[in-house]
Amino acid sequence: MGRLSEDKGAAAGVLVLCLLLSCLVTAWYYITLRDQSAQDLRRVQTIYTERTESLVNSVFHKTDVLATVVKLDAGDVSDETFDQVAKTVYAENSGIRGIQLMPGAVVTKSYPLEGNEAVMGKNFLQIPDRAADCQLAIDTRSIALSGPYNLIQGGLGLVARNPVFLVDDAGDEYFWGFSAIVLDLPDALSSAGLGDLPDAGYDFQLFCTNENGERIVIEGDEGLDTSRAVLGTVEVPNHEWTLAVSPKDPWANLLRSLGVLAFCTALSIAVWRQCVMLQREHEATEAKDLFFSDVSHDMRTPLNAIVGFSKLARKPSISAEQRDDYLEKVERSGGLLVDLIDDTLTISRSGQGKIELHPVAHDARTLFSSVCDSVGSMAERGGVSFAADLSRLDDCAIMADGLSVQKVLLNLLSNAVRYTPSGGHVRYVVSSEEAAPSHAAFSVVVSDDGIGMGEEFQRHLYEPFSQEKRSGYESVGTGLGLSIVRQLVDLMGGRISFSSKVGEGTTFALHLSFARAAAASTSPAPAIGDVRGALAGRRALLCEDNELNAEIAVALLADEGVEVVTAKDGKAGVELFSASDVGWFDMVLMDVRMPVMDGLEAARAIRSLRRPDAASVPIVAMTANTFADDVRECLDAGMNAHVAKPIDPVALRSTLAGLVR
Repeated sequence: MGRLSEDKGAAAGVLVLCLLLSCLVTAWYYITLRDQSAQDLRRVQTIYTERTESLVNSVFHKTDVLATVVKLDAGDVSDETFDQVAKTVYAENSGIRGIQLMPGAVVTKSYPLEGNEAVMGKNFLQIPDRAADCQLAIDTRSIALSGPYNLIQGGLGLVARNPVFLVDDAGDEYFWGFSAIVLDLPDALSSAGLGDLPDAGYDFQLFCTNENGERIVIEGDEGLDTSRAVLGTVEVPNHEWTLAVSPKDPWANLLRSLGVLAFCTALSIAVWRQCVMLQREHEATEAKDLFFSDVSHDMRTPLNAIVGFSKLARKPSISAEQRDDYLEKVERSGGLLVDLIDDTLTISRSGQGKIELHPVAHDARTLFSSVCDSVGSMAERGGVSFAADLSRLDDCAIMADGLSVQKVLLNLLSNAVRYTPSGGHVRYVVSSEEAAPSHAAFSVVVSDDGIGMGEEFQRHLYEPFSQEKRSGYESVGTGLGLSIVRQLVDLMGGRISFSSKVGEGTTFALHLSFARAAAASTSPAPAIGDVRGALAGRRALLCEDNELNAEIAVALLADEGVEVVTAKDGKAGVELFSASDVGWFDMVLMDVRMPVMDGLEAARAIRSLRRPDAASVPIVAMTANTFADDVRECLDAGMNAHVAKPIDPVALRSTLAGLVR
């Protein structure tokens, strides 16, 4: 049990370790994503800030071309010259709204004129919300940017004014006016590629504060929370713009990390399940090894007695009384060995899920009282008082597997008698309980005032081969009985519980429920009286491939006065029966496992023969296949009865006598 707990703890440890590693991997992955995303965000913001700044400045510095022409022509630029230069500067779909000359800050020429008519003749030094930028350009003697704001000619735009200074005849420099470019927003910024940012997974906002103190969103998402964005400064003439960039889905990294966590968790559970499966396989192998070790040990005990007392019985110097005592002990040890083999096979079949119940109609009182005689005889031999109380048991018919019920009851009752010293008491009480109309429920209590069980042993009571080693008491039996009882009770859908105290005794309580059945016969099987001599003069066909088993069967039948013809396999047996005269054989004894043709096939073959006695001759299975399923297979094959090996002479005589009467 300690090793099992350690193994379970190890499996749980593997799961905890895997889950911890999953969390660490997820945390590492999230941090890596976060840092990479932040790095990508900064890189994107820098690239697009520089693109925007380069684009705006490259456009506005085109005013230098027009300013140079003004200086070359000493401020007297003809319409033809202006148009030629303006056409050179102007570019289709560049966002340039107009190219203008502004002598004395008054717009006198514009290319194209269409769309700019509203500003012609305007003196921008006299327009309050434009004068400051104009004066700034004059004072700094450099390009000054105005806007963005709503243009006089309509739409949102920017104006870059390049101040032009000329020298008069006296050699004094004076302000001539401006060369200007007007940009439509946001069309002028399309070449910067800001519109591609949303497709790349980013939100952005390009904004500034104009000369009127207004915060203007030049392009992008007006609702963007710039406090959570990465900001970059776009340097434009005598102004600053700000480009704010942030991820469109700020939870993407967390969701990806949760996906990794889910995957790692699933992988951890898969690894844990694999470990548990390997652990269970290891436990199953260890349990199997321990099982066979226990079986080997427990089998050697009766085998030692059989071999030892057989040798002692052959000594010529012993008395007849001693020889009989030795042989009786050989017989008892053989019986214990048979019980051990039967119980071991039952446990094995139960572990493989091969035990099946075969309910048939039973009278409840007859079924529950059927164990009283044998238990009473056992108690009487041991000097133990046995009392059975079925007074509170209702008379009813139930659908139950009688053999399984009897096995459970006999095991509990025989244990109670076995572990109760002489002078003690064993009590067996069966009562009906309330149940649904379609079912009958029963309470079974088996109590004794025997030696009881220790607390440590009680924790392992239902484990195979569990036996309590108590000073002064010899462990009797296989140690498999209660394990089988528990499995049969579970299979029947019942419940079993117990209480015990050392020196005071033990009580087992059963609760069983069965479907009700049509009335079952309550009368015992008809008595066949004394069957000694009933088989004398009969003839039997024995189909048995094992020479020793055949020799034993022939000897037992010969003691009953039966003439025996033997066959070494099923096919030979069918041929012998077919070749015999009608009615010559009074019975057929059939082993099941034989070469060439097994007993089941042989029984079917005999029943299918076209002769009068083929359907009526008694066929008895005499085999080591002793489970209820094996018995049913024999009956389904056309056999009349089943006798288990090792052969009990009394059971064989009674069975055959009942069939040939």
